[in-house]
Amino acid sequence: MFAFIGGAAFAQSASVDWKMYGAVSFGESGVCFYDAKGMRGGPDGTIRVWTKCLRQKDLDGIDFKKPANNTILNEAAKKMLTGYMPPIASVETIDDDQKTAFISYEVTADLSNLKPQSRIYYELNCPERMIRELSMSFEVKGKSTFQDKPREWQYVPPEGNGDRLLRLLCPVK
Repeated sequence: MFAFIGGAAFAQSASVDWKMYGAVSFGESGVCFYDAKGMRGGPDGTIRVWTKCLRQKDLDGIDFKKPANNTILNEAAKKMLTGYMPPIASVETIDDDQKTAFISYEVTADLSNLKPQSRIYYELNCPERMIRELSMSFEVKGKSTFQDKPREWQYVPPEGNGDRLLRLLCPVK
């Protein structure tokens, strides 16, 4: 069912629930997730959420033939059998092959030790359709960058990852 090669052992806890929301390509292509369990909403219509992007090659490199990765395979299969649909399907059209891949990516993001190429703590202003980064760390070509100073609010264009996050996380009124 899952055609992946390589290796990474599972280790994360159930304290996170990473949901796929998009992809990136800075230096290397990657798949991005938000932590559905860690979201925090404010009374003013803002939402704070952690995101991470994992390298596509790392996700595709998981070897499900290794016993250490059986948990990932079993959890992904369980979600498929129970009819789970990744949240991204509520804002984008996906086919069955994409659904299978996206489910396996989400479970891998939850349970693996893959090193993120980025982590960003976002604040979304749902009523104004704005976004800002509160904290960021990136690794590009072996160099790490970290910024812990909130950036200015920016309006979100009607496409891309920021738009997708708003459509997934902000309630429609």
